[in-house]
Amino acid sequence: MTTYADTVLRGGTVLDLSGYTPGMRATPEWLASRPTAVAVKNDLVVALGEDAEALIGPDTQLIELDGSTVIPGLADTHLHYTGFAVTQFVYTKMGTDVFRDIADLPAYLTKDRIDASGWIRGHGSDPLVLGRNITAKDIDAALDANGIAGTPVVLFDWSGHALTLNQVALDLCGITKDTPEPVGGVIVRDAEGNPEGFLQDAALVPVIETIPPVPAEQLRDAYAKAQAYLHGLGLTALTEPGMGPGHVALLDGSPSPAAMEVLADFAASGDLSLRVSVMALPVGTGGGNAAAVREHLSNGLHKTFERPGIDPHRLRIGAVKVFADGTPQNGTTWHKDPIHDMNEPGHRCGHMVLVGDSDDDKVEELKEIIRAVESFDLQIGVHCIGDRTVETVIDALAEIIPNDPKRPYLIHTTELYPQGAEKAGSYGISLNFNPTIISTFIRHMPEEYRRRCEPLGLALRAGANIGITSDAPVVHPDWRPAFVYAVTRSHCWEGEVPADDLRYAGITTLDALAAMTSRAASRERDESWRGTLAVGQKADLAVLEGGWPDNAEVETLLDRAILLTMVDGRVVHRA
Repeated sequence: MTTYADTVLRGGTVLDLSGYTPGMRATPEWLASRPTAVAVKNDLVVALGEDAEALIGPDTQLIELDGSTVIPGLADTHLHYTGFAVTQFVYTKMGTDVFRDIADLPAYLTKDRIDASGWIRGHGSDPLVLGRNITAKDIDAALDANGIAGTPVVLFDWSGHALTLNQVALDLCGITKDTPEPVGGVIVRDAEGNPEGFLQDAALVPVIETIPPVPAEQLRDAYAKAQAYLHGLGLTALTEPGMGPGHVALLDGSPSPAAMEVLADFAASGDLSLRVSVMALPVGTGGGNAAAVREHLSNGLHKTFERPGIDPHRLRIGAVKVFADGTPQNGTTWHKDPIHDMNEPGHRCGHMVLVGDSDDDKVEELKEIIRAVESFDLQIGVHCIGDRTVETVIDALAEIIPNDPKRPYLIHTTELYPQGAEKAGSYGISLNFNPTIISTFIRHMPEEYRRRCEPLGLALRAGANIGITSDAPVVHPDWRPAFVYAVTRSHCWEGEVPADDLRYAGITTLDALAAMTSRAASRERDESWRGTLAVGQKADLAVLEGGWPDNAEVETLLDRAILLTMVDGRVVHRA
């Protein structure tokens, strides 16, 4: 007796990716060889091509593709789910698409923006676009103009590594002229040493410890709205890069232990349809140390979601996140050359943001942190941007946990030299990249920097497992611009892209797709059950309007809609 499929999608191109190899091109001949149908039974892919159509029964749901493309469900392995949810659906939006002039502050700091806790919270500003940092005086002047003086205000910048407070908020947080400079952070001050309101990295800690958290019901609602939005982009899985005690020095502080409880309840209720792998965050940006890592893991941080009612295929803690350095705009990344003009003489190469009195001390602390995570048999992901940090982290991982089956990886990997790529490939170290973030500043950098910035092609040829990620809410989670940048390198150059740079650093459209599907699943050690549309894999998929483009047509992706998204064979988005 024939067991019919629950659902069959037919009449398009199915990019199952089961036979993908690096460098593969989406030529007309290759696309014509792909299956034109896929069958789903329960939560699994059960057949492709003619075999799939043979499973159409009287009760089978038929989805006519009309020439569209079925791709595996996309996985963004660096998307701050909590931060994206609250910045998109709770806070006042102040991104560079709307807020480009400090003189317009009064329009954003209005009485109706005061939340139930009595604060105004905004997100998304960029000092480079505004021409300077927002100050406490700027905010207080706007509040005066609107008749709401004395309201505490916190404005998070776009990067998640800086914010501005007004004077009453500074007072509530206890930040004064006498407050010492925190290790791994910056309090911007005026000529007399008084805080101007702009804080960076570890200096955020007292702020996050003071401002009231988003109420649980409001956060749960934001999770649901963010989930629907991400499904609309074809996302079926993500890695939440940091929840836990270190939230006090990460983004807006929202990925807290309390938020972990809300997320756990959301999953246990059955309402979480995304596959969410959380990175435990013992320590945030600045002051990272092995003792704190061991303490929080010993207390069971990594077991937070191991409870009845939570499917680990839906929500789990899969790794530990460590910040080795910070951000270029804050002068907290570590480089071979003195690029941080804002830093004091002698510190313009920057430093890692770990504890230690010298760079050598910090390197040793990094190694101790790696050993600490390894002692709990957990995967580690390390935030590193500066070229010296990237090489140091690769060297340390290769020395301490070479070819580790838990698959350690670098987060951002902004500046990468050939020897670093080769060592990563040889020692089983994965590399995550953020093309859309890079697009916001790379064209203004020297040519030699642009050529070593995020060379995905170099890393892929070296045998490293690469990932394309967004880091939302730092930038929008839409994967399509990132694919265009990764394939064309157009974000790195004004005008024509040099042919040698494209050969060196560019990848194909299928490489990009694999980076957010099969390779993403492999980095999470999930390749046995998700990441492709091979028979037997989970039926996590998305339907992209039209055909899949080869390199020359990659920009056509920008105008294509996701028509349908499925998780476990269930439709979670339909355009």
